[in-house]
Amino acid sequence: MDISILGYQLTFDFDWIYVLGTKPFYELLWFFMVNGGWLLILLVCIWGGFEIFIFNNQNKFAAKQKYVYLALDIPRQNLQSPQAVENVFSTLAGAHMPLEWEEKMFDGAFQLGFSFEIVSFDGFIQYVVRTPVQWRDLVESAVYSQYPDAEITQIEDYTKELSITFPSDEYDLWGSDLVLYNKPYFPIRSYKTFESSLNRDIKDPLTALLEVMNKLGPGEQFWFQILLYPTDNKWTKDGINAIKKMVGQKVEEKKNWMDVVMDEPLKWFNELGTQALGAMGFGDDAAEKKQEDRMIFLPPIEKIQAEGIAEKVSKIGFECKLRIVYVARHEVFNKGKGVSGTFGAIKQFSDLHLNGFKPDKNKTHARWPWFKEYRKQEKQNKVFRAYKKRDSQTASPKYILNIEELATLWHFPYFEIKGPIVKRIESKRVMSPVGLPIEPGLPIKGGEKKTSSARSAAQSKEPVVDYDDNYFENRFAVDKTGEADRQRKQELLTKATSNKANQPATQSKDVEDSSFFFDGHETSVSASDDEDDDNEQQPPRTGGGNVPTNLPV
Repeated sequence: MDISILGYQLTFDFDWIYVLGTKPFYELLWFFMVNGGWLLILLVCIWGGFEIFIFNNQNKFAAKQKYVYLALDIPRQNLQSPQAVENVFSTLAGAHMPLEWEEKMFDGAFQLGFSFEIVSFDGFIQYVVRTPVQWRDLVESAVYSQYPDAEITQIEDYTKELSITFPSDEYDLWGSDLVLYNKPYFPIRSYKTFESSLNRDIKDPLTALLEVMNKLGPGEQFWFQILLYPTDNKWTKDGINAIKKMVGQKVEEKKNWMDVVMDEPLKWFNELGTQALGAMGFGDDAAEKKQEDRMIFLPPIEKIQAEGIAEKVSKIGFECKLRIVYVARHEVFNKGKGVSGTFGAIKQFSDLHLNGFKPDKNKTHARWPWFKEYRKQEKQNKVFRAYKKRDSQTASPKYILNIEELATLWHFPYFEIKGPIVKRIESKRVMSPVGLPIEPGLPIKGGEKKTSSARSAAQSKEPVVDYDDNYFENRFAVDKTGEADRQRKQELLTKATSNKANQPATQSKDVEDSSFFFDGHETSVSASDDEDDDNEQQPPRTGGGNVPTNLPV
């Protein structure tokens, strides 16, 4: 083939390709090997051996890890919003382990994570957390810091109770991973968007999912799992670059070797064009004005997206994977109740302009008719094993959810939610307000030593919301009596109290000298007031009638 370029005659000979096509396969293979193919094969073998070496080391590292399962019950009077759980997730970010390359290669070390789960057995709901043993104190301290009266019970892995393989004569299963349908830096709809503009109440978005779980009957189980792994903040760069593109700012892209080679010539031509356009009045000033106009007149949808991305990247993020499993006996398996209702509840977290969830490609559904049942059963086994192993290396890669999004998907219900499983009292008993009149001449006992803070806390402790009436604890608890869990909680609280006591007490001069008015009298506040009150006899109060100490409110 002859080609003329700028007066030069170039000849390309492709006859060798035709000749190779007439040769037998072994001669083609030999031609490939002697002309450098052996080097390519060697590089592939080295890369494969390197991957196998790391994989084996990671398996050894994973085999050494031990995990503990915790069942959580929160105070019955839960007036806290998901902000409290958001603080819990923020604390767990401290489990991030920056690893050096030699640790990853020779030790097989990788970032360990947590599994936050909501499960329903026969309609009885339980919140469960799986954590590495070394981070159990971190999880419990984070929960107690937000819910001091919470009950945490160590349990066995509830998934071990079902040792089944599909096809099964007893059970049927539907399951899937959940993935984002947009870029991971786009946020999902968070609990803050469910706040009523009239009375500022938050309508709990998790209620619908809990209702689906609550309506399950005997022989039905539903498992909802969030795998989360602490990570660094590098993920925020993609979101920031997306915002820059929306407003017309320049974004520095990653350069490959071709970009580096062509960078200088392109810069030279770009500068030449800038100088020429500047002479005609179309230079930097025109470009800057266009960028300012773009920022001011940003389309409404892009404005919503830019604000949403900016809000998401401002908070701590985790690498996450969501998974759901609905398993039931054949005679009670109801896909419409266990699956359709679940996705209806999950759709609440979707924003069509931003992000939301959809089933991943590993969902237990075979679309094509060929070997349909076999492929469906294989998917059932894979999803079931992945849930039991808390495996994040399935189907699509992990994605980023920040602590606000995680708190939206996994939090304790509000006090306003009234479900048939959640037992509540009509009124709560509290101490009577200070200053109420009492019977004349009736003295108030003085000089009595105050009870310890631990005893006072135990007496004023709120009962917990036990969604399953101890059904889950009686079935899976490691210590059926609960004594070990209570003792552990007491040890944690005692340790926290002793740490506070060991800290140097600092009292500002402003507080020491401050005063306030109470009942028309000026009373000074000092650090020793509490000690003086222990030994001070209080004068009797006068008024009409005897008031009981516990009043319903």
